[in-house]
Amino acid sequence: MENQDEASHEGRTGRRALIAALTGCLVLGGTLMVLPWQSPATRAPAPPAQGAQALTAVSAGVPAALPDLAALIGERETHLRRNPRDAESWAVLGAAYVEQGRRTAEAAYYPKADRALRTSLRVEKSAAALDGMAALANARRDFRAARTWAEAAQKLDAKRWTTYPLLIDACTGLGDWKAAGRALERLQKLRSGPDVLARAGAVYRDRGWREDAMAQLSDAAAGAEAPAERAAYLERVGQLAWERGEREVALRNFQEAVRT
Repeated sequence: MENQDEASHEGRTGRRALIAALTGCLVLGGTLMVLPWQSPATRAPAPPAQGAQALTAVSAGVPAALPDLAALIGERETHLRRNPRDAESWAVLGAAYVEQGRRTAEAAYYPKADRALRTSLRVEKSAAALDGMAALANARRDFRAARTWAEAAQKLDAKRWTTYPLLIDACTGLGDWKAAGRALERLQKLRSGPDVLARAGAVYRDRGWREDAMAQLSDAAAGAEAPAERAAYLERVGQLAWERGEREVALRNFQEAVRT
């Protein structure tokens, strides 16, 4: 009897523990059902850091926002103090200096760009650094040197699409319209998108094909995602509209560029 009582007591104790555990699970489940739930797949992605945004723009040769450029330059300068043999970072820094100088019309950035890009080439010859030298020469309006640098980058990597806009600018600056047209055709075979549309629009504008230029630039502005890039294309649309005597269209695009 005593053993039976102990067994009965242990059974009741076990059942109570099981019931308590089940009750706890039900309460927890109910709480989870009430709490707001958002699956990882539906969470909004964090916006890219300023330096990352500028890196994407500089690497693609498209306009970047000035605060983003400043952030990228600061990041690369800090990194290179610890890693002075990083050729890729020297090339990025040089390209960022070129863009900063071009955007601010501050020529003091160009010697910095030259030193950074030549350091990159000393560490390792790369198409990225050669592209940077071509961009720097174009910014300085030394179109002959720009063409030489761009052609060197082209020989190193013929499928690197970012070289061709630089070559187009250099050939246009030299008045070699046929070479600029060939470079544009090559670019269009390698890549499509707002940046290429804008480049085509610039070539057509220089050739006097203003309707075609307006169509290309308008499509580029409509398709650009980055605010700085879109604002730059809207400004070009406005400039072209002004040249065509379409003052209201020009004003509307200039205003939208400022708001972007």
